[in-house]
Amino acid sequence: MNTNNGITSAFFGLFLFLGLLSGNAQLAQSNDTATLPEFTVDVSKTMGGFKPLHGVNGGPRIRLGNAFDNSEYFKTFGPPHVRLHDTRYSDEETVDIHTIFPNFDADENDPANYHFQKTDIYIKSILDLGAKVIFRLGESIEHGEPKFYIHPPADFEKWARICSRIVQHYNMGWADGFKWDIQYWEVWNEPDIADCWSGTQEQYLQLYEITAKTLKKLDANLKVGGPTIAFNLDSELGEAFLKHCKNTNSPLDFVSYHIYSKSTDDFMKRIEISNATIRKHGFKDVEISLSEWNYIPYWPDGKNRAESRDVFTQTTGAPGSAFTVSVLSYMQDTGLNMAQYYSAFGTIFRIGLFDESGIPKKAIHALEAYHKMVQLGTRVSTSGNKQETGVSIIASTDLGEGKTAVLLSNFDDDASRYKLQIKNVPFKNELKCSEYVLDDNHNLDLDREQILSSKDFSLIVDLPKSTVSLLLFEAM
Repeated sequence: MNTNNGITSAFFGLFLFLGLLSGNAQLAQSNDTATLPEFTVDVSKTMGGFKPLHGVNGGPRIRLGNAFDNSEYFKTFGPPHVRLHDTRYSDEETVDIHTIFPNFDADENDPANYHFQKTDIYIKSILDLGAKVIFRLGESIEHGEPKFYIHPPADFEKWARICSRIVQHYNMGWADGFKWDIQYWEVWNEPDIADCWSGTQEQYLQLYEITAKTLKKLDANLKVGGPTIAFNLDSELGEAFLKHCKNTNSPLDFVSYHIYSKSTDDFMKRIEISNATIRKHGFKDVEISLSEWNYIPYWPDGKNRAESRDVFTQTTGAPGSAFTVSVLSYMQDTGLNMAQYYSAFGTIFRIGLFDESGIPKKAIHALEAYHKMVQLGTRVSTSGNKQETGVSIIASTDLGEGKTAVLLSNFDDDASRYKLQIKNVPFKNELKCSEYVLDDNHNLDLDREQILSSKDFSLIVDLPKSTVSLLLFEAM
């Protein structure tokens, strides 16, 4: 490893300083440190880039509720992908099939029968951010009764042709369209729950097969996927879907599923189960997308207003923020290719990143902290994760720019103090250190900033429950 500018060696001084600043220098030299859990960073072992896992559901454009454009905030966390699902709850008459092609009995080959304009504007607001679009073909969730749009189409073949016209509009210029090269096309959403699909399992399998084959015939380079289920891939529908695609030779470029959980351990085990199920069915090279995910302490029954408020306040507050950083760190070492947090809506959804006035919630800063890690580019080896309780560490560096970062999180571990060791970097230069904290009282605020110089390569770090600490430093 090249250390001729001494950049990474200064990294060690950073952590000694943090220990001194915390008033823990004497403790760091005492026998008490032997009982503390440990983090380590080995900057001599690089691990390549980061996976694009901080995608989101929903774009920045809002026309229902506060009517703000949230693009400036989206830029702070730089989502690599934005999935188009439930968009009509923030910008009416967008994306859903019934909003684009409102009269199913009309001629699907006549451009006059399509209403693309609002969806055009919505998608452009995403592309202007530099994010890629994952277009969910289907309908938004419908809570309560009656349900209007989540029923199986009257004609599966025609529905697939309508979908192909939508692809042509956005990728091939049809109907005064564009050449935006949208790659990912996801067929329906959560056909395993009643609020999203009123049909049978077999009907969904048929709809997927017909649509996937139609789209791939239109353009073999498109990436078509599903089943976007709410539960694990080892569920009845998950297994049936994978078997059906294999038996009918239905195109399957990516497999998507969803996870909501109160436990980081449960969350990661479910990823392991679903990914193993995909590979078990012989899909060795298919991409895997966790197309919805979040922290939910439990699902309230909807009968108690205060209970619902308090549950979702945890989701978008400090507990959910620490959960988000921890699982983003863990997911780097899974078979996932991409993931989309649910949700980035800035309106009526209680688990969105913005409140009803358009003010960012605390959880947006968890994605921002992770994005700062990704921006440095090169991941380096770390140890000290504790999946059972949501303790995590991840680190990145750009030696050419003289910058390094370490991102720590404690979701729900009783330990609030940790020993941090940095390995394999000779010390030469001074270092400017900036520490940012995300907890009940901080929104990734700059907490302290100093110039560092030392030969001591370990320190004590305070990290209580529901806390995220981002350490950024640069050579002087």
